[in-house]
Amino acid sequence: MAEQPLSAVKPFQSRTLTVHVLDSDNQPIAGARIFQNHCFFPAGSERAKLENHTFTTDVRGIAVLTVKGKNEDLRLWVSKEKFCPLYAMWIREYQSDGDQIPAEFTFRLERGTRVGGIVHDELGKPIAGVKVAVENLTAAIPVPDPPQPGRRPVPSPWLAENDEVTTDSQGRWILENVPADGSLVFDLLLGELSPGIPKIALKLSHQDYVEDRYPGQLQRVQKITLESLRNQSATIVMKTRNPTQKN
Repeated sequence: MAEQPLSAVKPFQSRTLTVHVLDSDNQPIAGARIFQNHCFFPAGSERAKLENHTFTTDVRGIAVLTVKGKNEDLRLWVSKEKFCPLYAMWIREYQSDGDQIPAEFTFRLERGTRVGGIVHDELGKPIAGVKVAVENLTAAIPVPDPPQPGRRPVPSPWLAENDEVTTDSQGRWILENVPADGSLVFDLLLGELSPGIPKIALKLSHQDYVEDRYPGQLQRVQKITLESLRNQSATIVMKTRNPTQKN
C-alpha cells in the first residue's frame, strides 16, 4: 500500500495515521511494536511539545496512531522479534515533504538473519550478563542540503538496545533480527568517509569490565569480522575493570 498524503488539513488539526505492518509476502504481522516520537506545535501555542507513545499492531497488522497539532518532527520505529526493524520520519527542517503526514503508511518487514558470539575475560572464562547493544551502521543516511523528499521507510540503526540482548552463563549471545548481507550496504558518501568501519557494530557493557566507549570499539581492535558474527564464533575479550577505573 503506497503512502497517501493528506490534503487540505488545517495546520493544528489532530488526525489519525493508520500504520500497516506486513511481511515480505504482504501478510499482516500481529504484535509488531510501533514507537512514536512526535514533536509538534499545539493549537494556539508557539512552543513545541514532545510526546512518546507505544502501539502494538492487531491481528490485521494495523495500529491507528494520533498525529496532533502542526508537525515539526514525527518519527516511527517498527519492530518485531526475528524481523528486521524499520524506521520512518517526517522532519520539516531536513525534508521538503516533512510536513506532509500521510493518512496511511505501510512498513514491510523482512525476516531477520542471525548473528552471535561469545564474551570472555582475559583468562578465557565466559562472562555472563554482558549487555550487547547492536547497531546497523549501514542504516545511517546523509542529511541532504538543500532538503529533499524523505526516504521512507528505511532500516532502523539499532537492532538491540539497553538490556535486550545479554550473554548467558557460557558467555554466549544471539540476535535474530539482522538484515541479510545483501542489505548491509553503506550509502556511497558515508562509505567513502568511514573506511573500515564495521557494518554491524557491537557495544558491550558490564559493571565489572572495561566497556566499549562507542559501538564497534573492542570489535575493531580485536578484528572481529561479520563472517565470525554470522557463524557465531566471534569471541570478544573484556578486561577486568580496576575498582578505581572509569570507562
